[in-house]
Amino acid sequence: MSLVSNAISYVNQQLGESYPQAIYRLVVNDKDIGALVATRLMRMTITDNRGIEADSIDIELSDHDGKLEIPPKGAEIHAWIGWSDTGLVYKGKYLVKEREHSGAPDIITIRGASADLKSTFKKKKERSFDKKTIGDIITAIAGEQGLTPKVNPELAKIVLAHIDQNESDANLITRIADEHDAIATVKNGNLLFMPKGTGQTASGVSFPEFIIRRIQGDSHRFSDTDGADDISGVTCYYYDPDKAEKQKVTIGQSNENTKELRNIQRDKNSALHTAQAEFNRLKSKSCTFSYNLAKGEPELIPEMPISFLGLKPEIDDIIWLGSRVVHTLDADNGYSTSVELEVYLPDADDLSELIDDERGDYTGIVAYYKDGKNTAKVTSGDQTTPKRLTYLYKTQQTATIAANREYQELLALKKSKK
Repeated sequence: MSLVSNAISYVNQQLGESYPQAIYRLVVNDKDIGALVATRLMRMTITDNRGIEADSIDIELSDHDGKLEIPPKGAEIHAWIGWSDTGLVYKGKYLVKEREHSGAPDIITIRGASADLKSTFKKKKERSFDKKTIGDIITAIAGEQGLTPKVNPELAKIVLAHIDQNESDANLITRIADEHDAIATVKNGNLLFMPKGTGQTASGVSFPEFIIRRIQGDSHRFSDTDGADDISGVTCYYYDPDKAEKQKVTIGQSNENTKELRNIQRDKNSALHTAQAEFNRLKSKSCTFSYNLAKGEPELIPEMPISFLGLKPEIDDIIWLGSRVVHTLDADNGYSTSVELEVYLPDADDLSELIDDERGDYTGIVAYYKDGKNTAKVTSGDQTTPKRLTYLYKTQQTATIAANREYQELLALKKSKK
């Protein structure tokens, strides 16, 4: 009997067949261990991370009768999780990194990390890439690591003047990703390089938007700070061999609230990408939000756009982006999913712009909203030097309300300064 049928049969005998039951599958070194663990699984946690941070799996098994064997280090685990009415979703391949036996009562704990992140990925290398595209570099590293490269087409064609590598492959591609507001990650045998915070796959295909209603939640935490709002722009310096002094580029507004980056870049193009990436990072962190789903959602993954219904307008009116997802199957509490989120930045060319001159205070507001597959905008006030709200609102109506509200606050602030 397979693990799936074994688990369904056992749970249904205990709880009846009136509603869907959580199911899972574990294959260790090509052996389905369903019959072995169906009544022993105490807890399984699968953590899906964004970027070059290994995904992980933790499995706790009851060894009350002492009949379980401790698996060897390096054992390969394939894991699936889901529901009896919708089926299983594959959650990846892991290598056993740690084993633990504790008691009493006796429990075996197995901890694994993503099998695709080999130790060679984090070994230091010394070499250079000259006038290579991002696609060339990612493809070369993927080939060396036995991975399949999948690079966003727009990012793939960017030419990097010169890159010196005196670090691991993992650090190098993370550095390139950070400079271009992108994500480098390894999933299911693929080395992915894609834009950060766009809700798209490496090939540029949009993830479907996931809707969560308040009734699905168990708990949540929303935090909104003014730290990112206080930063009006980001300045980055670079060397120009034809000029005697260092030069600069600024993304956003250049004033007393502009953040200056300390590291000097090798050329103007690198400085521009670095400033843009930092500007986007700051704005995406302006709000933080975590949500626990009482009923687990196996389809949830990082970088998926998520909308909420039934919470506060500040939460419901905008679109969020999953940054870390944790699936937990507990023998006592069932299957639940927790997700950490950040602000989904609008896909708009004028969200931030390169400027070389000093500007005054904001004169108006621009707010963005989702218009089908496109990003549209509404304005309020004088648009000479507008403040651009870095949320993607669900509708034109919610964007308009936000723009008008922010403009009134802007007028009140100006009045108080007089």
